[in-house]
Amino acid sequence: MNKHTLVKHIHAILTGSAVGLATFGAQTAMADEFTDALTGGKANVDIRLRYEGVNQKGKDDASAFTERTRVGYQTGDFKGFTGFVEMSGTEAIGNRKDYYVGAGPGAGGDSTKAVVLDPTITVLNQAWIAYKIGSTSIKAGKQRIIFDTRFLGNVGWRQTEQVYTGVTLKTAIIPKTMLDYAYITDTRNPIGVDRIMKTHALQAVYSGIPFGKLTAYAYLIDYDLDTLGAAEKDSQTTGIRFAGKTGIGSDMKAIYHAEYATQGKYADSKNIGGDYIRAELGLGYKTGSIVLGQEKLGGNGTHAFQTPLGTVHLYNGWADMFIGPAGGTPANGLVDTYLNLSGKALGMKLAAIYHDFKADKGGSKYGTEYDLLAAKKFGKVYTAGVKYASFSADNSSTYKNTNKLWVWGEIKF
Repeated sequence: MNKHTLVKHIHAILTGSAVGLATFGAQTAMADEFTDALTGGKANVDIRLRYEGVNQKGKDDASAFTERTRVGYQTGDFKGFTGFVEMSGTEAIGNRKDYYVGAGPGAGGDSTKAVVLDPTITVLNQAWIAYKIGSTSIKAGKQRIIFDTRFLGNVGWRQTEQVYTGVTLKTAIIPKTMLDYAYITDTRNPIGVDRIMKTHALQAVYSGIPFGKLTAYAYLIDYDLDTLGAAEKDSQTTGIRFAGKTGIGSDMKAIYHAEYATQGKYADSKNIGGDYIRAELGLGYKTGSIVLGQEKLGGNGTHAFQTPLGTVHLYNGWADMFIGPAGGTPANGLVDTYLNLSGKALGMKLAAIYHDFKADKGGSKYGTEYDLLAAKKFGKVYTAGVKYASFSADNSSTYKNTNKLWVWGEIKF
């Protein structure tokens, strides 16, 4: 080997070694970055202890002390990717005195007793991977989805929340518009029952109007009959909403909400749907607000407008007279006229709501209800509250007088 050839070989070896070292270094740096993202995330803990007591005509009184613990962990960012996993467990403290005396999905007991809808259950609450680029994010897996709590929410008041499995997309790529899309393959409700589905949900919120937001939405719900057994539950809902606030003085604002939606047959459904109208007008001030509103879920005596994935507890009374599985919107529909007073005093959140319920078809009265709330935060992580609901049924109504009381404390960090 001559001198020139030897030099070329040495140069090739050195070059290859340098490239190899650079590649190894890059791989090591990426591995370190991934490890840092995996281990440098944030844990969350949410513990809520609650007493619920129920007095209902025709049933034995019910009561339960329950404790709900959620523990989760979210990774740091790795090239736009993040992951999250969370467990949730609800346990009874002491002996329950209500229908849900068992544990797990379908828990039940003595039907002569009223219900505290928080059975003993431990579940994988969330497990998802997300990717974000610019103003667009995609999330896949078991997750909390809240578009509008009226039609697609997590029923967060219950100890075990409602979660979904699927893919969600959120983007602000269109100026002044937020687009949300979800394809849902499974929903697990607060008593732990899973229902397989092929559901599309779409919401577009336009914020380019200075005195409010314009929202258009569509929910196409298609249940797997093997897990539900009732084709009538499939539905197609489309609607539009305008809501906002505008100043009418130095210390006051006008509050308004106008919404219309229609619901009809979809996939395997036969009898479902009607129209939906919601209108609100109120005044807001520094420490609170007063709002008068009416919500109509139309019914024709055979079927009515339903919100199977919504957080109904927030809307048609905290006594939960119109929720599933035994409840839901009655066949004659539901017209809920309400007055909502809310505010803050002595560091507490306060609310008082009055409801008058009647049928859409025929106008017969279902009853009236008033709801009261007082809650207070202590520092950054502690909350305590008291909540009461009292439903008085009309004499001709199929509903029963019901009173519910909740007292709770929560630690969240």
